[in-house]
Amino acid sequence: MQRQWSRVAEAAEAENPDTVPASRRSELDTLNRIRHRDGHVCGSLEEYLHAAADDLVAWERSLAGDAPQAAKRKLEGAWRHWHEILFEYGHIFGAVLAERLRERVRLRRSQLRDERCRQRGQDLRLPAGKVWFEATTQWQEVPSNAICAAGLEYRCDMQTGRNFARLAM
Repeated sequence: MQRQWSRVAEAAEAENPDTVPASRRSELDTLNRIRHRDGHVCGSLEEYLHAAADDLVAWERSLAGDAPQAAKRKLEGAWRHWHEILFEYGHIFGAVLAERLRERVRLRRSQLRDERCRQRGQDLRLPAGKVWFEATTQWQEVPSNAICAAGLEYRCDMQTGRNFARLAM
């Protein structure tokens, strides 16, 4: 199958530029880079983005709350790669389509995190009014009623008094 993909990419490069639209050439170039990086072969960036998001959400769902920080960082790195490809998708097909896809995936991840935080709070038998805080590699505001895991990086906004945390890099 990879040989056939190489032929498609070569044919697209060899064709008269008028027969293969620039957007399709850009898409094929990005798909080719994905194939070289990860070995994934897809017919379109949209197909890749949907399949990759499904895989990453499933990975995130299967990741235990007390999973090693290295596993969480690896997952976050995979999400960063997904967002880089989404950016290229937006450049080729328009920011509106990319933003719709990003928002759908963001909602799925947010619901998954909320579900995991509730479950972790129940497992830990947190007192009423306390919630579990799940950190990512991005700075997030820590609610005043949150319980945080050990090993996070913290910072405080001295002007507003708000606290932020993230996974240690």
